[in-house]
Amino acid sequence: MVNRITGFSNVFDIDEIVSKLMKTEQVPLDKMTRQKQTLEWQRDSYREVNSKVKELDDLINSLNLTRPSTYGAKKVTSSNESAVTATGSTDGSTNATSGSIHVTQLATASVFKSSGTSGYTPANGTFTFEVTTPDSTKPKTVTINTTDTDTLDSIVKQLNNSQLGVTAYKGQIFDGTNYVDTIALTSRTTGEGVSIKAADGNSASFLTQLGFQVDGDNKLVATTQGQKAQYEINGLKMENNNNTFTQAGITYELKGTTDKPVSLNVSTDVDTIFDKIKQFVDKYNELVEQINGKVNEKRNRDYQPLTAEEKKGMSDKEVELWETTAKSGLLRSDSILRSGASKIRSDFYADITTSDANKIHITQIGITTSDKYKDGGKLVIDEKKLKEAIEADPQKVSQMFISGSLNVDSKDKDKAQQQYKEQGIIHRVKNSLSAFSKSIQTKAGSTTMELKEYGLGKDLDSLGKRMSTFQDRLKLVEARYYTKFNAMDSAIQKLNNQSGYLSQLLGQ
Repeated sequence: MVNRITGFSNVFDIDEIVSKLMKTEQVPLDKMTRQKQTLEWQRDSYREVNSKVKELDDLINSLNLTRPSTYGAKKVTSSNESAVTATGSTDGSTNATSGSIHVTQLATASVFKSSGTSGYTPANGTFTFEVTTPDSTKPKTVTINTTDTDTLDSIVKQLNNSQLGVTAYKGQIFDGTNYVDTIALTSRTTGEGVSIKAADGNSASFLTQLGFQVDGDNKLVATTQGQKAQYEINGLKMENNNNTFTQAGITYELKGTTDKPVSLNVSTDVDTIFDKIKQFVDKYNELVEQINGKVNEKRNRDYQPLTAEEKKGMSDKEVELWETTAKSGLLRSDSILRSGASKIRSDFYADITTSDANKIHITQIGITTSDKYKDGGKLVIDEKKLKEAIEADPQKVSQMFISGSLNVDSKDKDKAQQQYKEQGIIHRVKNSLSAFSKSIQTKAGSTTMELKEYGLGKDLDSLGKRMSTFQDRLKLVEARYYTKFNAMDSAIQKLNNQSGYLSQLLGQ
């Protein structure tokens, strides 16, 4: 801020004069400010595209589209779903074939019932138990704390909220004379081997006060012991502590016993595979649409970034509309975007050479380019044709997307070209997305990069330094103007004083 000492001649307004003069001096700085804003908008526009590039790459990873198992997903159909349901793995790990299952016994939970709670007296105490479940390798220590204000309801709540692994509920039973309060515990895990053992005599006494029976080892005695599920798969007898389990990539859920074997038909999960391919194509089309929008958008040079002074005379809505127009077309015909989009487009349409030297093409499975000009190269899926291809030959579909290797020998050009021909579409696209992202980042950086680390950042850094230097110069110019006009003002004031003195002499 310039120190301003204005005169008192009242001949002219020094602040107003200097302000008008500085507006002229400010013009080069305003131009640089607009340039800076334009560069920042351009940078942000590049980064928007890079975000879409990352979204597509992330989707490929999240859907496991680089894994052969993804294209081998299976579904299982049960002939008696009220007794047995089965699902295949969506990651292709199902290696079982169609067969049957005969369920002779379901897995059940252990139940512990008290004979009545009349012997329970609320008291402050800490009780410790050792809990063993069918799947545990060693007991787990669980502690329960009580107070002398506890009720049976609060005890039941504590049991449910503890790590005992049981569901507790309070009810009433008839003891031959009266209905008395009782507590029942049901283990949350099924199968054999559920055990709750009091760690000391005090803890055992807590259980007996609640009406539970403990044996000589202080273990809670089960009213009903849990049992394992028993079944035959393709005639082979098996058992499991759970009614839901996975075997050979098939997840079974046993719901009831069966009089005869239940048929299980294993087949390709066409819908799951199709949906993943469709998600990939849809996300790719989003990227195509965004790039087309950027490179085809017209530049309106009549709308330049607004200065702070210009914004003062506009409403927020007017500023928003102005800047929306000013931002348009900043990447029109951009070579980085055009090149990146062209490379990925060719990844889809170049023939793929399989391991048996056959050539396959994406159109063979029903994926083609839209014939609508406005779509600008988007892909279109023939759902019927793609689903038929998946059902008829999932291996061919897998080759279409992930044959060959993801990595290419960049040092040997001829070898790299041959490897590219053998690559499936997903492998090609992933590599192209990586290269595309790097080229954008070289130009526009990322939020974690410093200005000096990317092209537009260097331009912004250089421009920022020029602006800073120019702002320092403006301060000197403004100070010089004030010095000059203050001197003029003082001179005029002095002349006015002399004129008044002469007039006074002449008037005598």
